[in-house]
This record gives sequence, structure tokens and C-alpha cells, in this order.
Amino acid sequence: MKILIVEDQNELRTLVKNFLGDYGYVVDEAEDGEEGYHKINMNSYDCLILDLNLPKLDGMEIAKKVRKEGKNVPIIMLTARSEIYDKIEGFDNGADDYITKPFDMKELLARVEAVLRRTQKGQMLVLKFGEYEVFPKENVLRKKGEEIQLTNKEMGILEYLLHKRGEIVSAEELLEHVWDSEVDMFSDTVKTHIKTLRKKLDPKKKYIQTVRGKGYMYKED
Repeated sequence: MKILIVEDQNELRTLVKNFLGDYGYVVDEAEDGEEGYHKINMNSYDCLILDLNLPKLDGMEIAKKVRKEGKNVPIIMLTARSEIYDKIEGFDNGADDYITKPFDMKELLARVEAVLRRTQKGQMLVLKFGEYEVFPKENVLRKKGEEIQLTNKEMGILEYLLHKRGEIVSAEELLEHVWDSEVDMFSDTVKTHIKTLRKKLDPKKKYIQTVRGKGYMYKED
């Protein structure tokens, strides 16, 4: 899952990025509204965390633009304000949740997971790979007592391919969803991680198939 945090307080932004990163999320960051809005248009995110009071373009304006453009990505607003009318305005402009500063990082994590659950209703709730059950938070696959440990990136690739099962996913799309925006788009990092993922769970390339010149596909016979 890929998240964007737009916050002008450097210390808080870094804290949020590192904390969510420890729980397996890929987190991009922006320090002002214009940079944040640019990244939203350049990348695909599963959740936006927007400070209300931002330089250049505030969080409310970003939310308005995102919703006007028809993007359904969940939005969590951060603000130091506690007045009820600010929260009502935030919800009216497309916010899915609201958290008032100062807040505990575990509360933010719970809010992120809650909006992701709500917005992903109807999608696959229990991930499975062949005879394995997939546990993304723990980065493990389990089958009858057998357990395979994956890295964050390996799990991110597998989870995304499972959600897109039967569809061709390009290396660029995997980079957008599994890595942050600082990754080198011309590197072989996707190919390398696909290779290590197959070595662990699909050495015969039965499930994770390469579509020459286009990308990869998860497919079960």
C-alpha cells in the first residue's frame, strides 16, 4: 500500500513516514500543498494524509481538487483546529477521516487501516496464493504449518499482483505502488525482486508469469 503524507512540519512528516514504513507501507512525502498535489497527479496512492494548513495550497483545496477530478482515494485530514465547523467543512470537501494534532502514531495507523478497509469493500479480503494464506502485515505465507518469510518489497509485489490477478501489471506500475518516489525508474529493481520472490514461492513460474515486453501477471490454472 502506498501513502502520501503532505505536512509542512519536517519533524512530524518524517515521524509519520518512518512509523508507517515500519508497518509495511510505502510512504511518499511533500512539504507544501503544490508539491503534494503534483505528486498526486504523478503517482497512484492508496491513501492521502493531508495537513489542513499548508503553504502554497492548503489541504482543503487539495481535497476539493482531488474529488472534482473523480479520484476516490481515501483522505485523512490533519489539523491543529478542533472546532466542529472545520471538521464538517473537511467532510463536505471529501475527507474520509479527521485527526486533530497532537495525536498518537498508533491512532493514525488505526485511522489509515480503517479508511483502507472501508474503501476496499468488495475487494479480496483474504489473500491467498495457491494453497497458502497470505499475511501482508507479517510478511509471511502459511500452509499447514509451513511458513515463508518475505521482505516488505516482495510482499508488496505479491499483494499487488494478487489484487490485480489476471491483469498484466507493468514494471513501472509496480514501482509506483511498491516503492517510494525516489526509486530509479530505469533500474532493474523490479526484475530482481520478482526473481527472489519466485525463488521463494514459485520456482516453476506457475503463478507469477512474465508477459514479454509488457510486465507480469498473477494467474492460477
